Amino acid sequence: MRERDADVARETARVRVELPLPSIDLGSDALAYVGLHGQASDWSGGMSQRYRRTRSLLEENAFDGYEFEYHGMLDRDAEGMGLWTLGDFALVTTHPSDTTFAFFERLLSGEYGGRVGGDDGRMLIVVNAFWSGKGEKVGQPWEFGLRRRAKELLSEERGDFEKVYACRRARSASGVEGTLLREWPGPWRLFDANGERVVGEWDDEPSNRVIAETLNDAAGVEESAGFHRNAADTSRANDCIT
Repeated sequence: MRERDADVARETARVRVELPLPSIDLGSDALAYVGLHGQASDWSGGMSQRYRRTRSLLEENAFDGYEFEYHGMLDRDAEGMGLWTLGDFALVTTHPSDTTFAFFERLLSGEYGGRVGGDDGRMLIVVNAFWSGKGEKVGQPWEFGLRRRAKELLSEERGDFEKVYACRRARSASGVEGTLLREWPGPWRLFDANGERVVGEWDDEPSNRVIAETLNDAAGVEESAGFHRNAADTSRANDCIT
């Protein structure tokens, strides 16, 4: 994606990235595959510990070759939400979730200084987002205004927040494992458990059920398909890339 940064910025103003994070148990040079919402079971220190790992991965690896500046957290209560400028073409933030979406919405609207996501010509890169659905679970049940704005920001009609890079470990209910990988502008590819063979390929992100059925079909498993959402079922010591 690095060679096409300028093209990405012209085509879309808001993108998402899913990065595997360095594992605590495997050392700083090993990466553990993230599940659908990150490997929550691996972080005894919660979001603050996960954020430290994410920041280290970004600044020491993902930002290599770029001029960047770290601006701190969006707010003292915006847990895990750091902010960086990347050169003069992008802003980067991490871990916006249903519970912290109000801070993310403030960033987009310019309350932290200047509007982003295309309004000022810069791209917004969101790393390891946790929001679910299209805004219907954002905030508290009584925060109707926030949920309305979230649905507007995340609606399919806007056509933004495309996942330009994703690396995610998957596991069917039958125990068949694989890795889902997407590198913009290529298709979504599902690899077998060893990462050696492509068992499925799609233009759009496949659903959990499609992923599970594809893994089962490729392994010749005839049990009913399903998908473990629990990170404890998808993040283990042997699920790593070195």
